[in-house]
Amino acid sequence: MILYVSTRSSSMAARFGLALSGLRAEVREIGLRKGEGRKPAYLAVNPKGQVPALVLDDGTVVTETPAILLALGEMAPESGLIPQERVARWRVAEFMAWCCWQIPRGFQPGFAPHRFGPAPAEGEIQRMALIRVEEALAYLDTQLEGRDWAVGQAPTAADCTIVLLTIFAGFLGVAPPDSLMAHRRRLFALPALAATLEAEGFSA
Repeated sequence: MILYVSTRSSSMAARFGLALSGLRAEVREIGLRKGEGRKPAYLAVNPKGQVPALVLDDGTVVTETPAILLALGEMAPESGLIPQERVARWRVAEFMAWCCWQIPRGFQPGFAPHRFGPAPAEGEIQRMALIRVEEALAYLDTQLEGRDWAVGQAPTAADCTIVLLTIFAGFLGVAPPDSLMAHRRRLFALPALAATLEAEGFSA
């Protein structure tokens, strides 16, 4: 298998999931900031020109973070990345979908307000985006209150997407609540993530 990623992008969630799954795959870097996502060689893999993308050994290509995390969890059911119990599995899917929606809703306008309106409006666009980011973090704070993990008693794909939002919040200069930083430290302390964190430039 091959997992295509771009360092410190939203593909981190899939990369964390791969590490937690215990599956073996080659991780290939696509320099989105260098325009490599739009080159013919990568567009032949993922015509969207985005990461992550997972290429299975039979040539099947899976794109979009929730789908990739689902695929990894189903290929490694013993990892618990995607729970076997159906209500827990639905809850994990719920977290993944919600977290991924927050990226275009708040984080992307926060990073690049000029893409969402004319120059005179950039300040207001960014201000509203940061409000949405803080609202998202506050919601996650309520969901993790008194809990080590989002769903059940062990890390799942839900935790991979939740931690992505706390990382992006830091990039925007927004301090996540203490509970989310504690959650991040728990996830980052997992031995299975050590190599991935080093590759992404993070420490616990």
